[in-house]
Amino acid sequence: MVRPLTLALVLGLAAQVAMAVQIDSVLLPSAPVKAAEPRSLRLAEAVAVPPLASLRAASVGAADQLDAIAAWNRSGSRPAKNGFARPLALPRTVRFTSDLLARQPGRLAGGALLVPPTGGVVWGTEVRVEGSYRVRLHLSNVNLPKGTRLWVYGEGTEEASVAAEDVTFQDGLWTPSVGGPALRLEVRLPEEGLDGSQFTIDQVLETFELDREGAPRAGSAPEKVDSSCLRDAACYNNSNLSTMDLFKKAVAYLEYVSNGQSFTCSGALMNDTDDATTIPYLLTAYSCFSTQAEASSLQAFFDVIDAGCGGPAPSLASVPKTTGSTLLATSATTEFTLVRLSSLPGGRGLLGSTSQAVTNGTVLHGLSFPLDLAMGYSKSTVSTSAATCSSLPRPTFIYSALSIGGQFTSSAGGPVVRESDGRVVGLNWGVCGLNPTEHCDRSNSEIDSALSEAWPALAPFLTPATTPFLCTPTTTALCLNNGRFKVEATFNTGTQSGQAQVVKLTDETGYLWFFSATNVEAVVKVLNACTFNQRFWVFAGGLTNVQVTLTVTDSKNGTVKTYNNPQGAAFQPILDTSAFATCP
Repeated sequence: MVRPLTLALVLGLAAQVAMAVQIDSVLLPSAPVKAAEPRSLRLAEAVAVPPLASLRAASVGAADQLDAIAAWNRSGSRPAKNGFARPLALPRTVRFTSDLLARQPGRLAGGALLVPPTGGVVWGTEVRVEGSYRVRLHLSNVNLPKGTRLWVYGEGTEEASVAAEDVTFQDGLWTPSVGGPALRLEVRLPEEGLDGSQFTIDQVLETFELDREGAPRAGSAPEKVDSSCLRDAACYNNSNLSTMDLFKKAVAYLEYVSNGQSFTCSGALMNDTDDATTIPYLLTAYSCFSTQAEASSLQAFFDVIDAGCGGPAPSLASVPKTTGSTLLATSATTEFTLVRLSSLPGGRGLLGSTSQAVTNGTVLHGLSFPLDLAMGYSKSTVSTSAATCSSLPRPTFIYSALSIGGQFTSSAGGPVVRESDGRVVGLNWGVCGLNPTEHCDRSNSEIDSALSEAWPALAPFLTPATTPFLCTPTTTALCLNNGRFKVEATFNTGTQSGQAQVVKLTDETGYLWFFSATNVEAVVKVLNACTFNQRFWVFAGGLTNVQVTLTVTDSKNGTVKTYNNPQGAAFQPILDTSAFATCP
């Protein structure tokens, strides 16, 4: 599915010969990479369960916050903001026990309960936000067994599904969004680990369509912002850039949540050099987001492009989308964030890239999402003599003169490719000049973070020396030593059991928690000691006396080591200096 690595000789600025990595772009088949997930039962709809909560329209109940969004975006604050959360007046906690498996269909904690013949337990409810465009729910105190799945749907046909483990971080999660005014949540839990499972529905987040001035369409009119330079990406094709059609299939409109606020950015799917796997790497800007909490809430929407030049924009309900991601690498210095998406819709483009720095006169093409959401296009020419902003030095940042299009704060993270081969050379940052809030002022320079400067941090993922290891980090799977070793654990108190939640600290170390994210139960380390005794070592220490089964898997060859701590005994330190013998 992916193209192999090629090497090209290039001339440096000082006429020195250097080796530059070149990765090709590729278009994936239209079928999803993963099999489609089962549909929901639409339980809350089927039994007409009363809404768990109903909120007034934001224009009535939160007009000040609508005005704050307009002011934020109008000022050029980064990243662009498009929504906010409101607390439920009466948060609802839902608890599950194995006794429910013998229950008849009925009600539980204000929602509908069903024990289907296929196993497990299904619970559903509804929350309404009058006049809303799109809504998401926040769940706190989340303790759900592995295999739990969430669905959200509204009053139409739109439906989104996600594994709970793909979006949970430190006992909280944001559901996917769905078109308002009603959001119906359906949770399906497996029988195993049902006892002690719970969550609390405590907030609802509403996002808004933004006009070209960055104001919610439901809010008050903003001051006029010049957006006349924006250009519709649907008006450009392979005659403008040889890889344009593929380019459009790789660029995503991003939404994520940070501190109860919803933000928007742009990003792109990236190809790697391993032809044995298809890993959904997505690259965006550090100034968009940089933490696992934000990455867990990430929604990536694809094909958000007008239906033909000047045609209508698609609704977010109708386009391919994913929810949840794993943070892989991020840097404030070189201004990038790389994540692995939880899933990958079919028909996507994976962009090629290069480690080569751009030179004066290089023509760049960019795709991103200005404030009116539909994909926008820009074209610029690199200038190595343009004045720089003091906080954005060369060569970390690329300065270019725009000839087509414009950049808004929601364009941040959008990829720019060089015209000669369509490979990514940078990520949109914004503009620099005397009038940085005037996005169409051609005296400003476009600023893009240079991929060549971020390459050392990206190379382990985009150009792995060997086939990437199979460990996929989740909230219950810790991936250590460059993703080679997967660490998982279960606990049992006699009355409560479940999967340990994990938090990565370094590439070699992480910790486990069972009952609360603030209560560390054990620390584990997998150390590469191949230069010492040709072994990988496993060390662990605990702050608990419950039964713990710790499992470490070498994803290179499938070797498994299991360590047990009995119930009622203080956790015995693990100092296994001969754990895994396959080096390197």
